[in-house]
Amino acid sequence: MQNLKYYVLWTRNSSLLKEYLDKYYNKLISDLENIKNLPFPKRVLEEWGAGVIKSINNLLKIENKNFILNADISSLIQSIILENNLESISKLKKEINIFLEEWIESENLIQNKWQKIAWTNIRLTSDDNNPYNKMEAHPDHINEWAVSWNWWEKTEEEWLEVYEKTFNLLKTLDEWVFDELNQIITKIIPLGTAKWMHNSASYKECVWHLYMWYTIDAGTPEINNLEAIIHESSHNKLNLILQFDPIVLNDKSLKYYSAIRPDARHIHWVFLGYHAFAPTMYIVMKAYKDWHLWNDEHWLEKIVLYHIKTKFLQKVIKKYAKLTDLWKEISEEIDYVISKMDILFKEINPDKEIIKRAKQRQIEHFNEVNRNYPQLEY
Repeated sequence: MQNLKYYVLWTRNSSLLKEYLDKYYNKLISDLENIKNLPFPKRVLEEWGAGVIKSINNLLKIENKNFILNADISSLIQSIILENNLESISKLKKEINIFLEEWIESENLIQNKWQKIAWTNIRLTSDDNNPYNKMEAHPDHINEWAVSWNWWEKTEEEWLEVYEKTFNLLKTLDEWVFDELNQIITKIIPLGTAKWMHNSASYKECVWHLYMWYTIDAGTPEINNLEAIIHESSHNKLNLILQFDPIVLNDKSLKYYSAIRPDARHIHWVFLGYHAFAPTMYIVMKAYKDWHLWNDEHWLEKIVLYHIKTKFLQKVIKKYAKLTDLWKEISEEIDYVISKMDILFKEINPDKEIIKRAKQRQIEHFNEVNRNYPQLEY
């Protein structure tokens, strides 16, 4: 595809990413200036005095970009601006003062806690300053499986080992994707462990932190990780762009069918799924084609099913989404990725029975959602 800007795929030294990171940084600087003018409650001023404002003023006088853009800091800034979160004010002051006294490499900064995953710049850590992390980002996070914000049934070293395998595999499959993710994903926070599944999460207010599970009974847990990392990183890329540019102009009261979800959703959320599943399944298909899954039938069934689901998402977007000019451009890039998926699908050449079962599962999913949400558009 000519003039690819990498809204969907990833690349080295992305000019698009630099453009939006610069915008994001300028927005956060403006937010910090606004924090100084917030009408803090009297008890806050009595407890911390003018220290918060003084710390911000000192921060703004020096080189601070890497510090402010880190999700542990930027999420605190946003929670103060959006919610006047008093706990975030306290945490922000503490981190700023450590930075001012000890600089960006200080081991006392929460962004530098715990170990980096081998061969990457990404830390695996249970320390997290994101004030939004106590909110559910996915309906499956509460179920019969236990959820934890720590290592749970595996040790820290086991988590590190499997994530090292994950990123080594990613580098083998697509060096450009690896390169960019290694630049912008700063932290992976363990959500917990589970059997048969791998949940993950990310937050629009906390760009570049991923919240991940460990699938303890998987034969290739690094593939489960890989799938979730590409998916959540795609959400992160959109979350960055969405700080400035809306996606769709559709009536917010209307609900649409999403081939991925058990509920009807606004077209905005259908688009987020459309954007995430295309590159995710493209990478998983590459892993399967290159024999990293050793012809695993479970993954082949999933590849076929989600190829069908991604095409269904595409159909709904094409039919209903009233996209802005920017998001038309992004949609065209998703179409390009799906065309590459189509090529891989033909090369994999799944058995007709597997395709038949996948189509039946998709029909059953649609019928169930349509039964529960009869007013949805599809």
